[in-house]
Amino acid sequence: MVLSTIVSTIRQERPSAEQLGSPFEFERLISELSSRFINLPPAEVDREIEDALRRVCDLLRIDFAVLWQWSAVDKEGITPTHAYPALNGEPLPDPGTQEHFPWVVQEMRGGRTVAVASMDELPAAAAVDRESARKSGIKSNLTLPLVVGGEAPVGALAFNILRAERDWPEVVVKRLQLVAQVFTNALARKRREVALLESEERLALAADSAEAGLWTLDYGTGAFWATERARALFGYTPDEVVTLERLEASVHPDDWAAVREAIERSGRTGEPVNEEYRIVLPGDGEVRWIISRGRPSLAATGGPGRLMGVSIDVTERKRAETALHASEARLSAGADLAGLGFYQVDFASGVALIDDRFRKICGIPPEREQGLGALEFWLEHLHPDDRRQVLEMREDLHAARIERLAIEYRFLNPACGVVWIHHLAAIARRDGAGRPAVSFGVLRDVTGRKRQEDDLRELSRRLIGAQEQERALLARELHDDVTQRLAVLAIDVGRAELDTADGAHAATLRGVREGLTRLSEDVHSLAYQLHPSVLEELGLAEALRAECERRSRQGGMAISLDLDPLPAAVGKAAALCLFRVAQESLSNVARHAEARAADVALRRMDDGLVLAVRDDGVGFDPAHPESTRSLGLVSMRERMRLVDGTLDIESARGQGTTVIAWVPTERWLS
Repeated sequence: MVLSTIVSTIRQERPSAEQLGSPFEFERLISELSSRFINLPPAEVDREIEDALRRVCDLLRIDFAVLWQWSAVDKEGITPTHAYPALNGEPLPDPGTQEHFPWVVQEMRGGRTVAVASMDELPAAAAVDRESARKSGIKSNLTLPLVVGGEAPVGALAFNILRAERDWPEVVVKRLQLVAQVFTNALARKRREVALLESEERLALAADSAEAGLWTLDYGTGAFWATERARALFGYTPDEVVTLERLEASVHPDDWAAVREAIERSGRTGEPVNEEYRIVLPGDGEVRWIISRGRPSLAATGGPGRLMGVSIDVTERKRAETALHASEARLSAGADLAGLGFYQVDFASGVALIDDRFRKICGIPPEREQGLGALEFWLEHLHPDDRRQVLEMREDLHAARIERLAIEYRFLNPACGVVWIHHLAAIARRDGAGRPAVSFGVLRDVTGRKRQEDDLRELSRRLIGAQEQERALLARELHDDVTQRLAVLAIDVGRAELDTADGAHAATLRGVREGLTRLSEDVHSLAYQLHPSVLEELGLAEALRAECERRSRQGGMAISLDLDPLPAAVGKAAALCLFRVAQESLSNVARHAEARAADVALRRMDDGLVLAVRDDGVGFDPAHPESTRSLGLVSMRERMRLVDGTLDIESARGQGTTVIAWVPTERWLS
């Protein structure tokens, strides 16, 4: 809408006069306006400007006045905000000021006053403005820039005469400039106060979202202003007067001295306040932790003025910290007792943290920097025989093929030589692509335990070796002496039987001879069990075949045998170990299984030799075997351990039993 629309609203009966209002009346009006706008609340500024425009225009017989303001957001946009005569509460129309009066707008931006008694006085550059004025009916115009403190104009105040051309004496211009300055100051103060209120609102919202309470301490009075949330934090009522004495009553007695000193020091030195302390809530006496931060400002006299700050309840954080410290203390104590070394790796930042025990276990010298350099030292000193296995498991952990790493390996400690390490590790967090982000682990020196295990293994090996030697010696004695003597006795009894004519006496001798024969066979079988000579003479396969045939004859149980072709030379220790496992397993089947049949299989595998003995008997619970069977299982496991093999028992009640023994290739071929 253009200005002609506004002009049409002016009352036609407005009188025109050559004389403006008297200087005295105008001075009195300006004085009254100045006093009215002092400390005017922001909500009343617009109404007072409208009223002031009316009074000025009535006094000076000005037909139309409008106040324009540049947008705070769009610095190029100019908007009419106040006018006289008012449009009965309707919003002010936008006449397209920049489009129709570009020269005047340009002058206002430059802070220059425009005063023309006749629009014909406008310069040639203002041709558009002159034509717009003619169409709008404007005869004379005075436009004053609104300037605050020498800054760029924030708007303009335009006075227009519509009836006849009129001069703008300098004294009138100066008086109207005073009016414009009063309006400018009021609008600037309103903008500042509105901005301050908005800032306080945003601050309050931010404080509320952070569950923080805002407060201000007046050093002069010792009184606090506090938001509702701040009062709630300390347990104050909404209408309670909060003073330093009231604060002292709230703060825990053990913490008040530090709080008071921080407040006083801030007032003396201008140093910010940053205190963490306890308060005791009224009523139930609950103790809460508060952190308060504040900044002081000086009074007009130069002394301490106010301390503005914020307080937050950090009780839950303190409780969590206390629990964490207690947990860390327990963990540290446990680590000390167990001799554990700890490390953590942050792959994103490339930072690794290791403790002193980790350094000691690995023998990392002090000059090796904390972090990845220490882990590189660990990699460099893995024992060559164990390096591949350790790195493969580490790669499996990083690739999420295993959930955690658990391994024992040898390590070349520069100070101690070869040590054994028990290593546990896990991935604490992965990134979006599934790669490790943070990992942690613990190390423990198990060299002493490994040496004890080696000593026990050596002792077991010697005991079993001595046992086998004693068995072989006893078997030879039984075979070469006792069975021979029994055979001689049987022959002698047979001869006596032939020489005896008495039938009854001959029958007795025949019975003795048959008993001696059976006894000789039993002794021979016992000698075989003690030391199967066929194992040394014909090898493992034939020894297993002979054992299965012997068990079938004695027990009447069907035993099938399935053997893979074996190399010509199977290691003596491995062959004896597998044979003893088969022998003990078949003995358990005969004594406990109540089985009808059993299967014995010997299979070659790429990485070892597997012996399996299965039966269809009653089965048992491997976790709770009978005492006699338990001793046999312990013996078998110990034998397998001596050749670096493994023994697995699969059984359940009513489902038979399977014994699986495995020996690695390097042991059964040596």
